[in-house]
Amino acid sequence: MTSRTWFWKIAVSLAALAVAWYEFHPIAPTPLEQFVPTQVIAQKPEFDKLHAEALERVKRYKDAAVAADQKSVSYFQALRDIGEGRGRAAPVDFRPFFFSEAQIVREPDQAKRNGIVLKQLLVGSQGRLKLGLDLQGGVSFTLKVDPTGAESGEKTAGDKSSVSHGDMVNQALQVMEQRVNQFGVAEPVLRPVGDLSLEIQLPGEDAANNPDVIDSLKKPAKLEFRQVHRTERPTETEREHSLRSLPVDPMLGSASAISTYEVLTIRDVDNKTGEVRVTRYYVRKAADATGKIIKSASGRSDDGISFYVDMKFTDEGSKKFGDLTAKIAEGNGRSVGQLAIVLDGKLQSAPTVREAIRSTGATITGSFSREEAVDLANVLNNPLEFPLVIQDVTSVGPSLAKDAQGKSVVASLVAVGLVIFFMVGFYVWGGFIAILGMILNLLMILGAMAYFGATITLPGVAALVLTLGMAVDANILIFERVREEAALGKDRSVALREGYARATWTIIDANLTTLLTALILVFMGSGPIRGFGITLTIGIFTTVFTSLVTCRGLQELALSRGVMTRVFGLPVFRPTLDIPFLKFARVAFIASWLVIGLGLTQLAIKGKEAFGKDFRGGESALVALAPGAAVDTGKIAALAASIGLADTTVTVQTPVGGGEPTLRIETELTKDKSKGEFANVAAIVGAIQAKNPEVLKDRSASVDKLMLSKEAIGGSVSSELRSNAVWSVILALLGIGLYVSLRFEAGFGVAAMVATLHDVLLTIALFVAFGGQFNATLIAAILLIIGYSINDTIVVFDRIREELQANPGRELRDVIHFAINRTLSRTTLTAATVFLCAVALWAFGAGDVRLYGEIFIYGVLTGTFSSIFIASPVFYWWHKGDRKGVDAAELPRTYSWEAGSDKDA
Repeated sequence: MTSRTWFWKIAVSLAALAVAWYEFHPIAPTPLEQFVPTQVIAQKPEFDKLHAEALERVKRYKDAAVAADQKSVSYFQALRDIGEGRGRAAPVDFRPFFFSEAQIVREPDQAKRNGIVLKQLLVGSQGRLKLGLDLQGGVSFTLKVDPTGAESGEKTAGDKSSVSHGDMVNQALQVMEQRVNQFGVAEPVLRPVGDLSLEIQLPGEDAANNPDVIDSLKKPAKLEFRQVHRTERPTETEREHSLRSLPVDPMLGSASAISTYEVLTIRDVDNKTGEVRVTRYYVRKAADATGKIIKSASGRSDDGISFYVDMKFTDEGSKKFGDLTAKIAEGNGRSVGQLAIVLDGKLQSAPTVREAIRSTGATITGSFSREEAVDLANVLNNPLEFPLVIQDVTSVGPSLAKDAQGKSVVASLVAVGLVIFFMVGFYVWGGFIAILGMILNLLMILGAMAYFGATITLPGVAALVLTLGMAVDANILIFERVREEAALGKDRSVALREGYARATWTIIDANLTTLLTALILVFMGSGPIRGFGITLTIGIFTTVFTSLVTCRGLQELALSRGVMTRVFGLPVFRPTLDIPFLKFARVAFIASWLVIGLGLTQLAIKGKEAFGKDFRGGESALVALAPGAAVDTGKIAALAASIGLADTTVTVQTPVGGGEPTLRIETELTKDKSKGEFANVAAIVGAIQAKNPEVLKDRSASVDKLMLSKEAIGGSVSSELRSNAVWSVILALLGIGLYVSLRFEAGFGVAAMVATLHDVLLTIALFVAFGGQFNATLIAAILLIIGYSINDTIVVFDRIREELQANPGRELRDVIHFAINRTLSRTTLTAATVFLCAVALWAFGAGDVRLYGEIFIYGVLTGTFSSIFIASPVFYWWHKGDRKGVDAAELPRTYSWEAGSDKDA
């Protein structure tokens, strides 16, 4: 059997590995100045001169004696300046150096064509997986809401006087979250700053290299559908306020006042021929419909060359658009009417309307590149109600100090090493094969994350390590089953086949339940909650694939070649183990809920003090640094912790476009207002002046003068995200209960909900009891615990169900005891594996990585405890100790998890 079946399993696994490698390779980014020369396909000597010129422009950037048009802030900007001819004799066309004419859009405007080329090079230089703000830093920009449009020069629709500043900023934050974090895996930081401003921090250097990123993000995306004058066209020199009177417009039925119209222009480029056509129209200023009729938009192409934006209408929008086009078509006589599609005051297209269009959507055509079409669709899906003005743009250093990064990396490596040591040491060849499956699992997850544009942070790495620790549970489940099959005297290949056959449904049930939770997070959550759901979903599929396909294929190959002579280790507990767990259930149940009650009471007493600046907001200050000062941000963070301000983030930031670097300190809000506003951040600056004065520019100045600016910052965890997380957990619990009730029986469903809720609350209670403070990382950690908890519970429930089917005459209490005892080996081994990972992260990590470890130590203990002393007893009590109600439910037949269960009964 094995000689005929292992080949396709390994072949499919290798194919999956190849796809994953293709998606995430290269992992690390290549500096743009190193990447660009490697992409030259023609005229290399000429480009080498331009390359040297660009490097020289960057080198001269900080030289005040050099003229502004002779220097550039970055290599990307230097190439852009050279292309535009800034500070040189003539502009340069970059297309011939990197692309043939057939490879790129035929854009006749050289500046725009250069922009397309440079953006493609920038994207190509980046790693498929970006590093987060904690590891690499990125770019921070502050945007100010402009309610009247006076500063931005953009019009705002309607009367906004009744809308508070806070509501304006919150609306802008929600829109920006969707624009920069569509899948929830980009790891940005978004928060309100001051009264009318918001700060956005993006990982990586894209925005510093490419200012267009910021411009596209802050677009209002004000979409309007307007009417075009039927008979008249403006002259080439005519502007909006021409005094020439217009003839009667048939659609208006009276003389057309010139103030009713404005002159708008379309520039169309034929992407196949490069031909340019400019057309001018009189377009009515008043909109007949706005972007509110749009339900969704997406960038599309029919030929791979020309791109457009496809829009889908809402039900009401479809009717409104149909009525508008019918109105235009009614006036068709000597001339055919046109509909103007205007975005942010610019005419995008003006299609003719020959008849009423009763459709579910429309398109915006134009000379779009693929990136422009996708970006436009993104902003249309998330329009702003108010214009935004850029206040400042700075390059931000890593938020996690080098020593903390090093500790966390070591902690992750130790955790993985412990899993490898444990699996190989206990299961020998089976454990080695499980580790190979774990490696493929990791690579597949990374490939999928790269596909979704994920950003890697150290807390994300910690979560991934814990996910891999939990993923080996499927292998442990199979190994324990195969080991017991072999103990019955079966041949190794038969034991392997029977073990997989009988363990498969348990694995599928456990993962389907977790998948249901993940899908609820994906479809009901937003931001990082949705991102966690996507990552969890990916991990479920890769875990099932590697455990049931990859590892099985390798095991069959090893058995067929005589490599594995011993099958999967020794038992942890003797097969005759019979602990009466239900005897202690009532005491354990009451004790655990008492602990939960005490913990939640302590949480209520602490109130806001239990939440860090991610939830409550905080205060920040900028401090001028001494020229050339080597700043150890970790040392300053430790200094803040020594004066009681542990929840402090320290970064070095430099203005994009020029300026001296500054030290940015963010800490928790001042509790004692009698000390004055911003007393906490002032205390940290005072400590720096006393202990590390060498890093300060003016070390003798007063603390107040050392702070260049002070401001209040809002929480990065918005109220919407908090409520979203709570509702996601509630819906996940209900979904778990419903699925388990349908798949098993109502008593199982109720018990699963109670046990999962118990684990979440007990983990939080223990965290609060040991002095923990809530931050953004805690949300993801709690969600991960839900997945661990339900998986553990389902394994026990599956065994109870199978024993009920196999032993119809056995008492319910005895069935539950037998099931828990027979799965205790697997429960202990899985808990030990994940517990080792958690302890390693907690003992060796720093910051949020250490927090992940601490939370999961509690989570493993509570999850293991609840599967024995909460879930099973609740199921028993639900049926009042009588199995008649369970039998009446007609449980679906599945394979027994344990061999010879009928005999053991």
